[in-house]
Parts: sequence; structure tokens; C-alpha cells
Amino acid sequence: MHFTQKLFLLFVFVSLKSFCQQKELQVNGKTIDYNVCHEIKIVKQLPEISSGFICDIRDAQIIDDCIEITIAYGGCGGNIELMTENNVDKNSVLQLKARWIEPSMCKSLALIKIFFDLKPYKELVKEKNATIKITGTNFELFYN
Repeated sequence: MHFTQKLFLLFVFVSLKSFCQQKELQVNGKTIDYNVCHEIKIVKQLPEISSGFICDIRDAQIIDDCIEITIAYGGCGGNIELMTENNVDKNSVLQLKARWIEPSMCKSLALIKIFFDLKPYKELVKEKNATIKITGTNFELFYN
């Protein structure tokens, strides 16, 4: 094998290795920290379901001032966000929506638990006697 062929094969190998390398899991664009409650993003309007919404929420519960969400997703790494419009609708519900961004080419299946901070919404939920609902699920949570 000639030197240029060996060099080309080495280049292809290094490129494939870096392309297939797993990215670190992130929440709101930062490395996930399993010991904290992450921020729930406030948006003007919850986006429609699109290609960025590729995760399956398997469970949700409120623990102290955090919401614990168990998510199953296909892929390695990526970025998860939980968002709200920060208002209670006519049905006395504070809507939350999860969005999975940057899905990878990895075909593994992962199950993770992520905590999000509910403290900024505590007074709003109490004042309106509201429940918390995650779009796309049947979970309706009570937060006192």
C-alpha cells in the first residue's frame, strides 16, 4: 500500500471516530448536573411539535421544589430543555413542554432522570390553584 493510501485511510478512520464519538448530555446547553434542579425556560409561545421534539417522557413527579422527569430517548448526548409560557390557562393548568435538541446518529436507547426548578412558579400555581401538565403526557401534577 502506498503512503498516500495509508494516509487517506488514517484520515478516514480519525474522521469516523470523531463523528461517531458520543457527545455529552446537556440541559439548556450546559453539561447536565444530576445534583441540581435545572432552569425551566420561559418562552412567549410554546412551539409546535417538530423535529426537535424527539424524546418520550415516561414519568414525572414533584419532589420538594423540583419536577423530576424520566425521559427515554434515542441517541447519545444531545440537549434537553423544559419550557413554559409562565401563565396559567383557562383550565387552571401551567403547561410545560420538553424539547430534545441535537439528536445524534447513535442508535442507543437511554433512560435518564432530570430535575427542573419549580420555585419560580410556586406562587403562580398556588394563587391560581393550578396543576402542572407536561404537553404530550397524561401527567397532571399538584404542587403545593
